[in-house]
Amino acid sequence: MDFVLIAILVSVFLAPGLVLLDRRNSRALLMLLALSLGLSYLAVCRGVAMIYEENNWMENTQVVILLTSCLTFALAASVLRSRDRALALFLSVLCFIFSFREVDVDELQVAGWLIFLLAEEGRAVFFVGALIPLVGLLRNFRHFREHLGLYLRSSIGIYLLKAAFLLIVLSGAFEKNIFGSSFHVFAEELSEFLAYGLLFLTSLDLVRALGEIERKVSAGN
Repeated sequence: MDFVLIAILVSVFLAPGLVLLDRRNSRALLMLLALSLGLSYLAVCRGVAMIYEENNWMENTQVVILLTSCLTFALAASVLRSRDRALALFLSVLCFIFSFREVDVDELQVAGWLIFLLAEEGRAVFFVGALIPLVGLLRNFRHFREHLGLYLRSSIGIYLLKAAFLLIVLSGAFEKNIFGSSFHVFAEELSEFLAYGLLFLTSLDLVRALGEIERKVSAGN
């Protein structure tokens, strides 16, 4: 029953994107859906607890995905124009912030200054760093507002909205176990895993999607 519940929730949430996205992104989303169902089967039906245990496979994979996304967004920023560069840099910093959220740095054998920087008050430096590209986005608020529909219908909007829902709503629902599932810990980790996977897909498609939006804006003018 737990597997059916998780499979239905994940499928119902991700499946609409298969229709809204182009073929390449639909295939990527389908692979992410298949992976999530496979992990659900192993964790729930086969009892492979190491998948979602603290500091184990899923959490470590999340960190790798986030750091890879961080780098990919940063590389995208290097080829984008000023307005779009701010978006790429903001998402890059955001992925980096999420990455050390998934790691218990204070439990690792690392230097004290690194623990302070990544696990204590020093983390504020990165939040301040995120404000720099955020200011760039706010300067172009009018552009984003006028063309909001284009952004929301693009892969960027679809992926980011789904990722936000997974992190804020679905992950929180499983954390509070409002569905009464005995595998709510796994489901919570899976929600975060999928959200970070969507961020990674966003990073891969960012330059192409922004270029397509720019062409539509130019055509409309």
